[in-house]
Amino acid sequence: MHSGVTVVLDIGKTNSKVLAFDAGLDLVATYDTASISDGTHLDTAHGWAFILASLKEIAKRFRLSAIVPATHGAAFAVMGENGLAHPVVDYEKPVPAAASADYDRLRPDFAESFSPGLPLGLNAGRQLFALDRSAPGLFDEARALVAYPQYWAWKLCGELASDASSLGCHTDLWAPLKGAPSSLAVAMGWDRLLPPVAPAWTTLGETRPALGLPGRCRVLAGIHDSNAALLRYIAGSQEPFALVSTGTWFVCFNTAGDVSGLPAGRDTLANVDALGRPVASARFMGGREYAAIAGLGGQARIEDLRAVLAKGLFALPSFAAGGPFPAARGSMRGTPPGRAEVTALAELYCALMTCECLALTGPVRKLYVDGPFATHPLYLGALATLLPGTRILAAQDRHGTGIGAALLARWPSGAGQLPDYALAAQDIAALDLDLASYRHSWREMVAGTAASEG
Repeated sequence: MHSGVTVVLDIGKTNSKVLAFDAGLDLVATYDTASISDGTHLDTAHGWAFILASLKEIAKRFRLSAIVPATHGAAFAVMGENGLAHPVVDYEKPVPAAASADYDRLRPDFAESFSPGLPLGLNAGRQLFALDRSAPGLFDEARALVAYPQYWAWKLCGELASDASSLGCHTDLWAPLKGAPSSLAVAMGWDRLLPPVAPAWTTLGETRPALGLPGRCRVLAGIHDSNAALLRYIAGSQEPFALVSTGTWFVCFNTAGDVSGLPAGRDTLANVDALGRPVASARFMGGREYAAIAGLGGQARIEDLRAVLAKGLFALPSFAAGGPFPAARGSMRGTPPGRAEVTALAELYCALMTCECLALTGPVRKLYVDGPFATHPLYLGALATLLPGTRILAAQDRHGTGIGAALLARWPSGAGQLPDYALAAQDIAALDLDLASYRHSWREMVAGTAASEG
C-alpha cells in the first residue's frame, strides 16, 4: 500500500476528473468522465456515482489522506434538511427576459461586486433570482445555499461551509473589497443561507462511514477551479505575474493589476484568490470558441499560420457567451481555409483574445500559461509574438488546477514548499512572423462589427 494521497475532485463544466497526488505532488491516478447536463440542471447523480466509484478504485491502491473539491463557478446548491432542495441549475440555462430585466435593476454596482453583467446564468445571482421567481418559497424553506465545491464536500462529510473564491466568482453575491455578502445577497435574504466562510484549506470533517471508503480521510472546504490553478503559482512565484488558466474558459489573472481600474461591461472581474484577496481578472470562453472555429480541424504548423496571414483570413468575436466583446456575434472573413488552416486560425484567434483580456487587467511582464493550451505551440508562439515585452512560460503538465487544489491539503504549513519541478515551465520564443499589422486589422474589424451591431 502506497503512502497517503491527496485526491482532487476537478469538476469542470465540460469534463470531470478525479486526480490522486502523492506527497511530492506527482499524479499517481486519474479518472475522468464527461460532465452531464440536460441544459437545465447539472446531473449531480451521475457526478456523485463517478466520484464515489473513482474514490473506491483509488482506495484499492493508496491510502486516502485528504479530498479537495475544485469545481467550475456559477453553480450553487440550494440545500434542504437532507440534501438538495432543488436540482443544481446549469449556468447555460437561459433566464427569462422579464426576470433578467428585473434582476438588472437590482444588481450591485460593479464597484461593489466587481462582477460583470453576464448572459444566461453566468451571474449566479441572476440564476438564483430566476429560481426564486419560478419556485416560490424555495429559499424560505431552504437550509443553506452553498457553492458547487462545498456541495461535494457536504456529500463527502456532511458539513456545510462557504469559500470566498466561489462566492467571489462573478456571482454578484460578494463584495470583494469588504470580504462580505453583497447588498444584493442581503436584500434577497440569501446571506442568511450562506454558511460561514472557511478558508479553502479548512478540514470540514472526515468521510462518512456510509460511503464505504476504508480508513479516515479529511475532507477540505474546497475552491473554485481557476483559483486553484492560480494558487499553484502564488505558492511558487516570488514576483508579480499573470496567469492564463485555459480550458472551457480562459481566465486571465494579473496579480499586479489594479481592480479599481477594471472596465465594467467587458467580462472583467475581481476574482477572489484562496487567501481572500481580490485579483484583477478577465476572461473568455476560449475552449468553446476554439471548437466553434476549428471544428474537426487537423494539426496545424507555422506554414498553415503563414497561409492564414497571406490569405487575409480572420475570425472575429464572439463564438460563445461572455468575453471582452459581449455584444459581438462571431464571424469569419476571407476565403474558407483547409482543415489545417482553420486550426491555425483558431489558435491565432485565441491568442488575440487572450491579449485583449490581459490588456484589460493592466501591464504584464511575466505570463504563465496553464491547462490544455499550454501544449499548443502555435497559440503559445502567437502569444509571445503579440506580447514582445512579456516573458511567456508554458506549464509542462495539464493539471495546474489539480496541483493547486492538492496544495491546500498542506496549507498553510506547507506554503512556499512547492517542489521545484511542480512549477517547471518552458520559455516560449516568438514566431518568425509579423503579427502586428494583422492584429491592427483584426481590431479594426472588431470595432467595425461592434459599431454596426450596436
